[in-house]
Amino acid sequence: MTTDPAPTRSGRRSAAEVLRGRPGLLLAAALVLVGINLRAPITSLAAVLPDIRSDLGLDPTTAGLLTSLPVVCFAVGAPLIAAAVRRFGVDRVIVFGLLVIATLTLIRPWGPAWALLAGTAVIGLAITSGNVLLPVVVRRDFPAHQGPMTAISTSSVTGGAAIAAAVTVPLALWLGWQPALAAWAALALVAALVWARLPHPAEPAPPAGQPPHRPWSMPSAWVLAIYFGTQSGLFYGMTAWLPSMLPELAGTDAATAGAAASAFQLVGILGTLTAPVLLARVRARRVLIAVILSAWLIGIGGMLAAPGAFWVWCVVTGYAQGSSFAMAMTLVTLRSTSVAQVRGVSAMTQTVGYGLAALAPVAVGALYAATGTWTASMGLLLGIGVVVFLSGTLAGSHKPLS
Repeated sequence: MTTDPAPTRSGRRSAAEVLRGRPGLLLAAALVLVGINLRAPITSLAAVLPDIRSDLGLDPTTAGLLTSLPVVCFAVGAPLIAAAVRRFGVDRVIVFGLLVIATLTLIRPWGPAWALLAGTAVIGLAITSGNVLLPVVVRRDFPAHQGPMTAISTSSVTGGAAIAAAVTVPLALWLGWQPALAAWAALALVAALVWARLPHPAEPAPPAGQPPHRPWSMPSAWVLAIYFGTQSGLFYGMTAWLPSMLPELAGTDAATAGAAASAFQLVGILGTLTAPVLLARVRARRVLIAVILSAWLIGIGGMLAAPGAFWVWCVVTGYAQGSSFAMAMTLVTLRSTSVAQVRGVSAMTQTVGYGLAALAPVAVGALYAATGTWTASMGLLLGIGVVVFLSGTLAGSHKPLS
């Protein structure tokens, strides 16, 4: 049974003592605020991309860069964030990243095309602070509730992406696309102010006698990185091309294809909420992972074999994408032996993983351009799904990373 910390001399406990003595509800809410801002600046821009292309005269290649560039920046920024944390600490880096997101989100819509591209690239680098450090915060601040808190943090990322995509379009119809994009700066600013004001537990010292963490030399960390990269590649490949694939594969109209792609995104929230909790509780972890990741193979194979049932396959792959992302984040925290190792492994897996993920949409589009049909592209996605299944099942070991 836990006991509340002793009161201070004034008879009142400090905010830090309250957070240590009770579930940190305010800290959990702040974590959700941070997570919402990690995809909203990207999906909000994608939602009004036709208006941006029309007003700025962007060619398809440049327009595609606006949505793929942040993924490249995630890979480039991960080692930079790890180095910044060693110098400035986790919480300062998170706050600084949020302030950069707020500033660039506010000013990027008002310049020429090059400014929009440059602002999006810097936003991608700033978002990396949250990408890398959310697992660190979960391990540091909620060591006894890693599964549920990973579920909450990852669902806030996917939920924020879906909300931004849905809200930006009506905002743009009302105010124009520039104010609609700039409005998301307010949310990032609020998250920065809340995170800066809340007390956070100090990072615990690594266990005595523990050797230095070198994730780049750990085979088990490389398995995690391959799993993270291939599941991210499937997500970004499907996100980029699903609305274009369905009219040809299943004979849908553009509106129906867009609705099915939205279902793919929204069902992912259910995956992020349930998979980490199950993963933290079950003993047969690899069996659970294999069952969940098989949904990728079933869904993509189903689209090839029976495209008329595309609603079913979008729901199945939607659950798979949310679950596989959340499980990757959960495994980083569960298998690391200290907060310091979480930080290093998170940076390493995301450097490798997002580097791989950025290639998938390009490869899928190139295969379509070369063959004139989506069959080869879907075959590539199915092959990536096999790698996700194998690497994810291997990564689900109960052994600590070493």
